[in-house]
Amino acid sequence: MDKILVIEDDAQVRDSVSLSLESAGYVVMEAATCWEGLQNQKQFGASVIISDVVSLEHDGGEFLRQLCHQSPDIPLITLMGTLSDRDMTPLRSQSLLPNSPHTLQKPFTLDELLETVQSALTR
Repeated sequence: MDKILVIEDDAQVRDSVSLSLESAGYVVMEAATCWEGLQNQKQFGASVIISDVVSLEHDGGEFLRQLCHQSPDIPLITLMGTLSDRDMTPLRSQSLLPNSPHTLQKPFTLDELLETVQSALTR
């Protein structure tokens, strides 16, 4: 059974994503912060990590460096809200948008979530 770590600061989104994944048969662990996510990953050993990009804004670069060092082969699915180009510029310049082919734009459907997870697992 595949394990998924969901890192999302918005409790409603985190709970919704987690419940949807659990209903689809995945084992899910949640984290409200990037640092909690790093600790959980050490113990949990997820097959896929789903993380909100905007919640990474504070110390996000360091978080991504540590995540890549700790779990270099684990696919990362980034969740993104509706951001303007002006909002995206600081994230890009700080390397907070990983070169991940797996991105979900909020709001997304259950089908989009499950397709993206399956794609990340089969890469």
